[in-house]
Amino acid sequence: MFFLNRTDLDKKFKILRAELQKLGISEELRGWNWQSPPVEPSSRSIFFGVGDLAARYCKTLRDVYLKRVENIKPPPNLKMFEGIVYHSIATDAVTRVKSFLFEKGLIGGAGIIEELMPSVTSACERLTWDALNTVGRLEDKDVEAVKMKARSFYRFLLVQAASQIDLTLSKFPHIDVDSLVNQAIPPIVERKVDGSLVGLSKELSADIYTPAYAVADLKTGEVRDFHPYAPAGYALAIEADEETAVNFGMIIYVRLSTQRPVPTIHTKCFLIGDELRREFLEIRDEAFEIVSNARDPGKPPTCPDFCPYYQICTSGLR
Repeated sequence: MFFLNRTDLDKKFKILRAELQKLGISEELRGWNWQSPPVEPSSRSIFFGVGDLAARYCKTLRDVYLKRVENIKPPPNLKMFEGIVYHSIATDAVTRVKSFLFEKGLIGGAGIIEELMPSVTSACERLTWDALNTVGRLEDKDVEAVKMKARSFYRFLLVQAASQIDLTLSKFPHIDVDSLVNQAIPPIVERKVDGSLVGLSKELSADIYTPAYAVADLKTGEVRDFHPYAPAGYALAIEADEETAVNFGMIIYVRLSTQRPVPTIHTKCFLIGDELRREFLEIRDEAFEIVSNARDPGKPPTCPDFCPYYQICTSGLR
């Protein structure tokens, strides 16, 4: 993302490399050991999305049962809608800036602002409409609030992009367009990954922070203790598919408010170590058992109201 401070992240990953040297990661827990336990999946015919396993709102995995056995979709959810919209905006902004630079050449930051800023409103309208088609009907006032925050986020990204481009052009007066894009545009790339060897989807989309080869995940809601599971799942999938070690994870928390002109950004970096890998694999194996046997694990003692299936489980219908 344009707003990431690469120098700050490099310092964090330097600390994590020292932790990696001290603790290490067990060979048996690397994704490339997909033919041996505990990485080997118990089924070769069932595949899960990383989000199906990592989003542990429900302690008993009843959400997995409802989705994969009962084929029940969660009702329209504002948090889910916001997450889809803001992820789409981050991707759209990066794509449009790159395309503009390759089309126009060595254009300064002012050119980015002049060309792309006027179309922010229409871009946000399109992206929110696409998200609504995925999530379903929501209150008009909630949709309008998300659109307002979306426009603020998009403008913020374009300003950050313009700043990075100007700084790069100032530092390297003889740079070409390809180098400008690689230097100024964030070193996070979306990687298509086949996770089927470890029981995950055959077409995962993982964001990779390339300098540290760390898996990045953008979050727009509250901080949850299960968020590191997603990078762990992607790490296992990449290691299985590409036989490349992935040691680090990164959660990028973006907070948007109608009361603030710019988002609040917080980045959490961590080692994808043995404990995290084992926990993710245990969740995967339990999900396999639930789906294979069509077993309803029942509701947990306490259902958090932020779970996507909260209304379904508490209504008494399921």
